[in-house]
Amino acid sequence: MQLLKNLGLACLTLTAVGCSTVSYQSMGIRGGYSEKQINEYTYRVHYSGNGSVTLEQAIEFALLRSAVIAHQQGVDTFTSAKYSANVSRTYAGTPGVYVNKPSVYLDISLSNEQATDKAVACDKFASLFRLMAMQEAPRPVTHDTQRCIEQVQQKYQLTEQQIFDKK
Repeated sequence: MQLLKNLGLACLTLTAVGCSTVSYQSMGIRGGYSEKQINEYTYRVHYSGNGSVTLEQAIEFALLRSAVIAHQQGVDTFTSAKYSANVSRTYAGTPGVYVNKPSVYLDISLSNEQATDKAVACDKFASLFRLMAMQEAPRPVTHDTQRCIEQVQQKYQLTEQQIFDKK
């Protein structure tokens, strides 16, 4: 009987761990980020959330991935532009239960030429992003690479290993 109890507790623990709400990771079965290099200085970044990720988190995780790319390329700032976001409603398998899955795309340009004193904070960008995504020609926004990483890392208590995808 004790063995059955322990087995049940182990299964419950594994299930809880598998349903973590903070889902900053490379693209996989539970969503995550991906990017495509368009040219030497431009990338299209995509973040697809699972049912536990809000649109705000998806926007911030797309920006975090953008900052990591900028960091890896050795630039102090990056500019985000061409914003798009949507939230799909997916049937969860239980009658009447649906989950919302956000998806965010943005194009970034890498450059050290922008002044970091005019950079927009990454952790405050989600509400601005929503407004700009609705515009036909949204203005580009500059972000400080290191500050963006630090802000999102602190907000979601992410480790360096999670951010830089170190195995």
